[in-house]
Amino acid sequence: MKWAIIPALTLWTLAAAASDDRPALSLSGFATVGIVATDKADMRFTRVGMDRPGKQRPDTGPDSVLGVQGNLRLGESSAAVLQVVSRENTDGNYQPRPTLAFVSHEFTPEVTARLGRLRIPFFMQSDSININYAHPWVRPPEEVYGLSPFADLDGLDLLYRVRAGEFDVEVHPFLGTSRISLYPDTKARLRRVAGANLTLTRGDFSVHLGHAEAKLEINWQDPFYTTLAPILRDLGRNDIVSHMSGSDGVVRFSSAGFHWDDGRWLMMGEYARRQSQRYANSAHAWQLTAGYHFGPVTPYIVIARHSQDEAVIGTEQLRSLPPIPEFDALRAGLAGFNASRNLAQRSITAGVRWDVHDNAAVKAEFTRARTDADAWGTFDAASEAAASRMGGRSINMLSLSVDVTF
Repeated sequence: MKWAIIPALTLWTLAAAASDDRPALSLSGFATVGIVATDKADMRFTRVGMDRPGKQRPDTGPDSVLGVQGNLRLGESSAAVLQVVSRENTDGNYQPRPTLAFVSHEFTPEVTARLGRLRIPFFMQSDSININYAHPWVRPPEEVYGLSPFADLDGLDLLYRVRAGEFDVEVHPFLGTSRISLYPDTKARLRRVAGANLTLTRGDFSVHLGHAEAKLEINWQDPFYTTLAPILRDLGRNDIVSHMSGSDGVVRFSSAGFHWDDGRWLMMGEYARRQSQRYANSAHAWQLTAGYHFGPVTPYIVIARHSQDEAVIGTEQLRSLPPIPEFDALRAGLAGFNASRNLAQRSITAGVRWDVHDNAAVKAEFTRARTDADAWGTFDAASEAAASRMGGRSINMLSLSVDVTF
């Protein structure tokens, strides 16, 4: 939202206008050139709400990104941050957009408040979701991170950090709104987002716990919805349409994870769950990563699973349609609607990261994934004909990237 960048830009301009006592300004950036290819011509890997699945093979859209960040110190206790990122969006272009734009104030060494556009902290790695260099993988496991495509939080948060015995404790409550494009002409929005995270750190080990709730709006305009909704309305089944698209949903996100890296061994794990009243399915997912550092080279393996708990259109609603042949096509269409919103799959990934420089890494991953019988998984159908054969498929995927910070 445009208003989210006003606080940061206003204070930035005022501070920059001061000629005698100008606050310190620091600039930094990050970039990734990435490619991904599958061995199935009719299935294209996609990151939900982040890129537009392309016809090109390999595809550079899911992982390639360029970002620039400015940090402006405003006196002893205040600062402004502006981060602008260019990466492929769901419209298929690379239009830059502000992903961080906030002012912060440190009330005490333990308490900091921030206002503006922030990162929405639903997962353990949310704060660095665009900075691929910060992760061991080419990308965070999509089985887990695809549970919420929302990345921005226009609102405010509070960071409370304290030492408790041998642990560093961070309590992070947050409030705000978020919006995203899921598909061309399809917009999704979170209203009244309220949540809190807890992070415990002791030496090389840290634990993350989080929970958030929000009002959910999704106004679908994809071919499944635009075809099925008029038919259902003509049949008087507005009860089903109201579960498919609208502005009166409720969603809850929960996550828990751990990270351990002693300079030789690397272990990471995360569990997350989404409970949705309507418009999106309810699901849970987990990932476990293990790696070993051989100097600048880190081979690793990732096991991940995404499981659906409840479909957008439930079993009882599907059963309520008359069991006669005239409704077979409608039932098949609704099953396709459900499947296209279901990321359920399991995967195993073998990868390697090579830190070629203090601020540059080269990564390669080979993934073997299998979608559930009633799911598209983390893939998109390359054609209308392919949409009916997405479930129960095994896919091999190769991902390569070069990540830098500057």
